[in-house]
Amino acid sequence: MMRSLLAAALCMAACSGGDGSYDYADSKGAPLYQQMCQVCHGETGEGGLGPALRDETKSKSELASIISSSMPQYAPGQCTGDCATEIAEFIKDGLTTKALRCDAVTPAPRRLRLLTRREYRATVRDLFGASTPVMTCQRASDCTYRDTCTVGSCEPTACDSQTFVFDPQGQPHTTVHVAGDFNNWAGTIAGGGLSLAYSPDSGLWVGTFQIGQGSHQYKLVLDQQTWVADPRAPASAPDGFGGQNSVVALSCAGPQPVGDPAAGFPVESRPSTFPFDTDADLALVTSTGVDAYLAAAEQIAAFVAADPNTLAQCDWANSRASCAQSLLGDLGQRAFRRPLASDELGNYTSLVAGAPDAATGVQTAIEALLVSPSFLYRSELGVSDGNGHYKLTPYEIATALSYTFVGSTPSADLLAAAAGGELNDSAGIEKWARALLADPRARDQVSEFAAQWTGAENVLTVDKRADLFPDFDDSARTALYDETRAFAAAAVFDGTGQYTELLTANYTVLDPVSAAFYGVSGTGNVPYADGKRAGVLGHASVLAATAHSDQTSPVVRGLLVRRNFLCEDLPPPPPTGGGLPPVDPNATTQQRFMMHSATPACSSCHTYIDQIGFGLERFDPVGRWRDSENGMAIDPNGDMNDVEQLGTNTSAPFTSLPQLAQTIATSEAGPACFVRQYLRFSRGLAETLAERCDREWVAARWGGDVRELMVQSVLSPAFVERR
Repeated sequence: MMRSLLAAALCMAACSGGDGSYDYADSKGAPLYQQMCQVCHGETGEGGLGPALRDETKSKSELASIISSSMPQYAPGQCTGDCATEIAEFIKDGLTTKALRCDAVTPAPRRLRLLTRREYRATVRDLFGASTPVMTCQRASDCTYRDTCTVGSCEPTACDSQTFVFDPQGQPHTTVHVAGDFNNWAGTIAGGGLSLAYSPDSGLWVGTFQIGQGSHQYKLVLDQQTWVADPRAPASAPDGFGGQNSVVALSCAGPQPVGDPAAGFPVESRPSTFPFDTDADLALVTSTGVDAYLAAAEQIAAFVAADPNTLAQCDWANSRASCAQSLLGDLGQRAFRRPLASDELGNYTSLVAGAPDAATGVQTAIEALLVSPSFLYRSELGVSDGNGHYKLTPYEIATALSYTFVGSTPSADLLAAAAGGELNDSAGIEKWARALLADPRARDQVSEFAAQWTGAENVLTVDKRADLFPDFDDSARTALYDETRAFAAAAVFDGTGQYTELLTANYTVLDPVSAAFYGVSGTGNVPYADGKRAGVLGHASVLAATAHSDQTSPVVRGLLVRRNFLCEDLPPPPPTGGGLPPVDPNATTQQRFMMHSATPACSSCHTYIDQIGFGLERFDPVGRWRDSENGMAIDPNGDMNDVEQLGTNTSAPFTSLPQLAQTIATSEAGPACFVRQYLRFSRGLAETLAERCDREWVAARWGGDVRELMVQSVLSPAFVERR
């Protein structure tokens, strides 16, 4: 059943527009063009490495014939018959000035977005805490049955100890003690009863005792004569005399804190032109994935529900159903990011009521919540406006806002704002967007975006020869990764906030390990005093992740700049294209690759790639500065040619990394690509022609400020509209 539900959730069909314009959503030719033609002819047929196709004058049959016989270049014959016909129809009907107008384009499709591993971890953390809910201890009743109250916090007790708390509700008592199977049911204090101490400040009777591991039954004895069940006990059992004993279970080998709940989840797919983990179209759940979700839910639930009072202080022994309804109504709303329907709440509550004890029931209910599609998927379905378009509900907007800005589930306050109508217009959305931007977690979200956008995250797994680079160990890799994350947050939130600072800043942010790796003194914000580096491109995390294990790679570094910083892709190499040029100990890497790309079939693309990489050759395979290679001085010359558009035959030579960064930062293509990359990251869409209008709307309003880009991205009509 669970596999069927998850599979069905991935098959939500998109509705097409009905305004008479070219229907990009249902077009068969649009995705074929994007896959096979766009790289040379441009997203909107504007041209590039190939000729422009917008408002093409050739007939559909002429276009289909050309496509069938000679396209794509160097590998014709891949698109014939219906394929060629569909692309020809798209070129003639879709790549026209009229059809491309934004007022004629439909919104993105309705869909469900599977949580990424990163989002899953953050959501579980914010639902349940890193291990158990964090509380501030003002009095003993603030702490749970597994904690004891110290000044300002709840501290775990010994694993075989139990803290008992009794609230007399204002009634006077001379003594309160605990009698159970752990002390032979001593009915008097003199006989061995465990005495609780009365606190006039809190008005509570409290005591902590080492009673041993195992499941224990007990009662509270008031004034050494009245035996009562403990109202705070997590479970109960018949006492054999028509009443109930309280039950508590202790285990030093009991549920352990959850480490990485998403450790077994499949890794997200990332096409070469989509560097982020958020591509919703590729997030498919296999049977292996379902098993991983079930295992994670079981692990989480076993820990957090071991004592239901850690989730909700309630009279679980005598009011299990009402306690469960209260707990699951609140937890369910936060987990599903919307209120539970009455039948949903009834189903989850019945799992608790039908269990042998409260702890088992709560555990089962939480497992069920965590494997529900309503938890695993973010809903972007909306409600119909009657004209084929849909607007996200306030709860869906709250969810999208929260995951956009802080990468996690919406807070109780944000859900309350949704319920109260605060997200029904752009003014309310903007108010909450700016509030979320001030949340400390927004810094982490920007750091995550930067690590994926630049490819810096790959430094954690890139392979380098230990004999050549012995200090490029795990601690160094982690420190270099942290450098990029810390720098991005500092530039956006503590610096100017401008996109250009990310590329051209003359400082970085180092800890002792990364400072030692670079061979510099000082930590924190450290200036570049020698003019060798600038911004994120100067980070060793980026440079090391774009090199081979024992040598640099002008190709990989050049492709990173083209794809990630300029959003320019290149066609795949021809079938006759060679691999890496052979290693020549008497040649530099630049000399080898210049010979490699000398043939016309290679140079047509490599002239746009290698010339960038050549200008970065002064950085070795782990991103440290070098003046020579194989005893020969390194030629520092590079060329950021055709920076605005491939095929325009322009030149932008540079001799240093700061010059390259400045060229990108001050171009038109660089900032436009940055907007595109951020929307890819936050929207989870490998954008099509329909989504280009969203980019244009945001790009016209952000002014180069990254924080404003984040805000304007959620004020765009495309943020709340679906088809």
